[in-house]
Amino acid sequence: MRSLLAVGFVLTLSAVPASAQRQRCGTVEPGSWVTTSQPSDCGYLTNSPQPRYEPSCDYDIQVVFHVIQNNSGVGFLSAATIQDQIDVLNEDFNALPGSPGAPGAEARIRFHLATVDPDGNPTTGITYSNNNNWFQDNGNYWSSLAWDTSRYLNIYTNAVPCCYGYISLWAAQGAAGDPRDRVVLWWEAVGKQPTAGWPLNMGRTATHEVGHYLGLYHTFDSGCGTSACYDTGDLICDTNRQANPTTGCPGNPTSCGSPDPYHNYMDYTDDPCLWEFTPEQVNRMRCTLENWRPNLYTTCEPGWATSYCVSNPNSGGSAATISATGSPSIAANGLLLQAQGATPGTMGLFFYGLGQGQTPFGDGFLCISGSIYRLPPPGTTGGGGEAQKLLDLSQPPLGSGSGVVTSGSSAYFQYWFRDPMGGGAGFNLSDGLCVTFAP
Repeated sequence: MRSLLAVGFVLTLSAVPASAQRQRCGTVEPGSWVTTSQPSDCGYLTNSPQPRYEPSCDYDIQVVFHVIQNNSGVGFLSAATIQDQIDVLNEDFNALPGSPGAPGAEARIRFHLATVDPDGNPTTGITYSNNNNWFQDNGNYWSSLAWDTSRYLNIYTNAVPCCYGYISLWAAQGAAGDPRDRVVLWWEAVGKQPTAGWPLNMGRTATHEVGHYLGLYHTFDSGCGTSACYDTGDLICDTNRQANPTTGCPGNPTSCGSPDPYHNYMDYTDDPCLWEFTPEQVNRMRCTLENWRPNLYTTCEPGWATSYCVSNPNSGGSAATISATGSPSIAANGLLLQAQGATPGTMGLFFYGLGQGQTPFGDGFLCISGSIYRLPPPGTTGGGGEAQKLLDLSQPPLGSGSGVVTSGSSAYFQYWFRDPMGGGAGFNLSDGLCVTFAP
């Protein structure tokens, strides 16, 4: 029987001042109770990997960062630092080639800062609050700040005293929709750049805690457990049993008769030595999304397109929109993008990228993140505010390099145009279009 004691291991880093030493993770270990109608595939104390949870499509999760500062402004995080953290999550959960997370298993779970708030308004996906009490992780700040936790991953940053981060509730406890459902990060552990408080930081605290948020336990949970690996320990069979958490970045630690999985994000190893989720961990996280957090993610319908993001009215009239006709089949190569409602007679250009987000561009924002590609040539928006672009999936950037589209992959499109009378976030852009390509 597992206890409900909080994890209390101290991470000792010689490079970190004693005042900055803290627990790696403050998440409470899973307890002994079981919910009434849980799926056993990825239950609170059960696991059974199933083929239907294999990563056959992309699951997109919208994130809101609640940055809590003290009344003097300590704890501030820039939008660039927060986007860095989103980039780390995408590198690690998708094993992006060329990134530190490349050796791991690809989960096809993608994260982006929310572009629409719960009231349907455009947003950067970041809120800022000044409160000394909240900054120390005290008080029910989530009661005031939480966005619908069934639809948004709410991440809070503050000076949480206990640890680098924690989650408040397990998904299999019915967390979705509960205002308390959250990921909390020590503010100096956010982003991929080292900080004064944590020189070894590479943003993997968020990877670890979001792993918990999606149903994963510590690799060392319950120590060596038994050989029944789906019913004991971390409930995962392709992570070796482990007696104790790893600290630092050791050579080749072993316990329980096998090498410890110390490169796994769910251990306590220093960030530079963490680089993988396993295939069965991926299976459990996707199972958790489908069964415990079904409203958290979106996915493009295979072989067609769906709209996302919000655009504001422009000086030409109502907000600009983008749609597609033709075929998203790569073999057919006949997808036509169409924009409507842009400012007539001004320069415009179609863009696409491989992730959702909020990227400043011109007088507004692109609802695209990560690698962003122009689809030349630029043109003049028609007298009715219309523009169109026939895609050639066989030509760069769509047909080669890092921007290539493949069967089952998703891409995000947007129409950018100038508005000489406009300005401000979101003013001069269309909404976004997510396309999942077919064979």
